[in-house]
Amino acid sequence: VFPFQRPMLEAAGVRPEKILDCFPVVDFDLFYNRAPNGDAIMNVGACIPKKKMTDFIDLATSMPDRRFDLYALGYYVEDIRKYNEAAGNPVHVIPPVQPRDMPAEYKKHQWMVYTGDHAMKSLGWPLALAEAQASGVGVCVANVRPDLRDYIGDAGFVFDSVDEVRKIISQPFPKELRERGFEQARKSDIRVHKKLLTDLWESALRRTKAA
Repeated sequence: VFPFQRPMLEAAGVRPEKILDCFPVVDFDLFYNRAPNGDAIMNVGACIPKKKMTDFIDLATSMPDRRFDLYALGYYVEDIRKYNEAAGNPVHVIPPVQPRDMPAEYKKHQWMVYTGDHAMKSLGWPLALAEAQASGVGVCVANVRPDLRDYIGDAGFVFDSVDEVRKIISQPFPKELRERGFEQARKSDIRVHKKLLTDLWESALRRTKAA
């Protein structure tokens, strides 16, 4: 489970020793790329209320000199398109991209701004943040819960308002944070996570043989 979910499970009666804290699983090697990035700004994901992607459009409206790309998915894309049109189309709404083609898309961007509804507080630990860090993209995520800081580490930023994130992304992504981002993303490497699972299998097999 994600570390922030442990207290919920323990409160529900799951024994602590039965819980393994774990980061989201990402094909790190697919996205890891230290080459220079472009200078656009991106967001990605399902256009559902908890993501509050209207904030991304509001941000783009306030920064007309920058390119903003929204990789939008889901039933509410049309609502986001209408909001974007009403604002003068400050955001490029990108049609769905196959997962195998996403590494090249990340490299076009300097920043990812992952929006969220502060009232709902229901963002998980989005895979896109680790994929972006592995791609050399600076990440900013809505500060909907304290544990999101644990996920991005000291390699990214959390924000409470459009005005706050605008000030962050108005500057180049610091090189030292980019380096930390590569290492933070490694915590989600599927090649590490597989061993957590296979170790559990081996332990269960040993117990079965000993029974």
